[in-house]
Amino acid sequence: MAELGPVTSSGMCMKQTIGNYASRPVYAVEAEARTHEALELMSEQHINCIVVLSHHEPVGILTERDVVFAANWLLGQPGLLLKEVMNKPVMTAAEEMSVAQAYRIFCQHRIRHLVVRDASLAMSGIFTQTDLVRSLLGEALVGVRDVSQLMSPQVLQVEPHVPARYALSLMARRSVSCVVVVDNDRPVGMFTGSDVARNVAKGVDLNAVSVSSVMSSAIVTTPATSSPLDTVGLMLKKSIRRLLVVDEYGVMRGILTRTDIGRILDYQPAGLVSHLLGGPDY
Repeated sequence: MAELGPVTSSGMCMKQTIGNYASRPVYAVEAEARTHEALELMSEQHINCIVVLSHHEPVGILTERDVVFAANWLLGQPGLLLKEVMNKPVMTAAEEMSVAQAYRIFCQHRIRHLVVRDASLAMSGIFTQTDLVRSLLGEALVGVRDVSQLMSPQVLQVEPHVPARYALSLMARRSVSCVVVVDNDRPVGMFTGSDVARNVAKGVDLNAVSVSSVMSSAIVTTPATSSPLDTVGLMLKKSIRRLLVVDEYGVMRGILTRTDIGRILDYQPAGLVSHLLGGPDY
């Protein structure tokens, strides 16, 4: 675990701090706890990440994507400890750190989360790639014609009758947080990391149930030609984690997730990113 301090700059965007945009509250569990306990907390609080502590200090993080791997192992090892499956290390940063420096840290260390500390060094929030885009939303989408440029065109699909364990294994192998459940070429639901956490926490035997019986049935769609600003803004405002992108005939063409949103700046020219973040000091 490394703690990072704030930097200053004369750029306008540099004045934005991660404390203004961090997601709250922070949920944390000790590393020696059973992974099952963390999944229960994630399910109860409807959250997609948990900070992992050792002696009350953050040492790692468990995300929805980690849940997929953890649950796959848990079915055979129910006593698995959180420290054995968490994503580590985790970095912490002061609330006063600029958005620009946070972006640089994300790029240099290939991480997606910063645990934010207040003046008393208590954890006050988590700043993510998605929070970064939220802080620069309009500017970050300059030049992006429609959501088809942001979506992932490859969508994992399973039929409703397949065992939920099969869907889980497929997600783990492909390192994704969801699969779309399709019946006669029509999407009828999604099986997500949140569904995994909820059902494992309840003790459901995923080998014995169909994916359709434990999936999330609500699906949000958007046309491939829809405005990136409106669509991404809606996802952030309504806390929508993923939606399906369809063509003019309603045929599924891709999926847009929070992970895709977090990568928006990666698609922009370096010069534009530098400008958005206040100049070459980012």
